[in-house]
Amino acid sequence: MRLHWIDALKGIGIMLVVFAHHSLPAALDTYIFSFHMPLFFFISGFLFDFGKYAGSAANFIKGRFRSLIVPYFAFAALTCLFYFLLDTGFQPGVPNIKFFEHIILLENSILHGIYHIFYALGPMISYNPPLWFLTCLFVTELLFYGLAKKYYGEPKKLVLWITAAGVIGYLYSVYVPFRIPWNVDVALAAIVFYGAGNLFKILTEPETELKADPRLKSDSEITERFSKVEKYLPVFAILLSFLYLGYLLKFPVDDKVNMNVLKYGSFFSFYILAFSGIFTFVYLFKKIGSSKVFEYYGRNSLIVLALHFPLKDVLTKLAALSFGGEFESFYYNTAFALSLTIINLLLLVPVIFLINNYFPFLLGKKKNSTESKRLRICSRKPVN
Repeated sequence: MRLHWIDALKGIGIMLVVFAHHSLPAALDTYIFSFHMPLFFFISGFLFDFGKYAGSAANFIKGRFRSLIVPYFAFAALTCLFYFLLDTGFQPGVPNIKFFEHIILLENSILHGIYHIFYALGPMISYNPPLWFLTCLFVTELLFYGLAKKYYGEPKKLVLWITAAGVIGYLYSVYVPFRIPWNVDVALAAIVFYGAGNLFKILTEPETELKADPRLKSDSEITERFSKVEKYLPVFAILLSFLYLGYLLKFPVDDKVNMNVLKYGSFFSFYILAFSGIFTFVYLFKKIGSSKVFEYYGRNSLIVLALHFPLKDVLTKLAALSFGGEFESFYYNTAFALSLTIINLLLLVPVIFLINNYFPFLLGKKKNSTESKRLRICSRKPVN
């Protein structure tokens, strides 16, 4: 059964991602970055259906590869081509994007650029950094699936191993000077939010999970404790989240969390502030229930994630050409960033329609479900 509030939550989440990629005041920028990507790992964990893949790791890996890695390479290739044509078309021989320096300059090979795409680190794919999330989520899901295969019926042990992974991920960001392909290093920290999302579903919607895996009946202690705490959790999360935002507005600091580059700040503040933001919006949207606009963008969050950044660059360039020397005055202006965000999201509507109906392979889908259903109906009609 589809949960409308989850789609709506994904919708506000992806809108915040688009909004945060425009030039915002330091306080608002720091606040949004403290939880907006952890929120997506949390939602992904909530949607994880272990019972569906419990019997076959191969099917799980194949399914996640198709829905995450295929779109990663498809959109990486598309946006890479777009920027390359834009760069060479307007200023031939002058690379404006660092990623293309190794392609345009004669002493370097185009293979080096391809290597960056396959390495799949956000800082390396500077033409479309948000794509880092897709490979990171893929690795995070594989890590969680491995733990779930062994400990899904023992929540305490599962939480222990997830916590250990989070600690290791944080220590890695502090002490290890090199990155791991496909953002494996980020996944060690992200699995905390992913696991929390899955555990939250188990605790708040146990009937769904019990059907998927009866082993979860073996430990009711966590459920009983959570039921006592949950009545206070929304108040605590919202209070802490708004206190943090208020503090930033009073004492703005440009020291935002950025999981993509392993920038977490202090260990406890990273996780506490992330979870306060996550649960603030989780409980807010559980109350709201449904919203057609939010749900629309939530259902199509992958397309928005993959394409909003190049569109943002085009809109920013057009704004700079329109306002000329006065454009700098719009930097770090909330209203201006919100306007560009709305335009960005509206321009993506026809793109979403085209991809869903004519190019679903970009999303790792074989064929549009509506079209498939229509073909099946037609094939059942008797021939006169």
